[in-house]
Amino acid sequence: MNILNSASKTVFVLMAITLVAATFLKIVDAKDFIMLASMAFTYYFTRDKGNDLPTAN
Repeated sequence: MNILNSASKTVFVLMAITLVAATFLKIVDAKDFIMLASMAFTYYFTRDKGNDLPTAN
């Protein structure tokens, strides 16, 4: 699995790392961390992976 070949995976990993770092630096509260992490995981794991391909009209 090469993360650099997929923009969505790269963005997901960078956002998760940034969110954890911001929580440890007290920029983001713990309650906000749970909400933002839940939103990111929900989007990433429930998106339709078939729609990433271009369609022929």
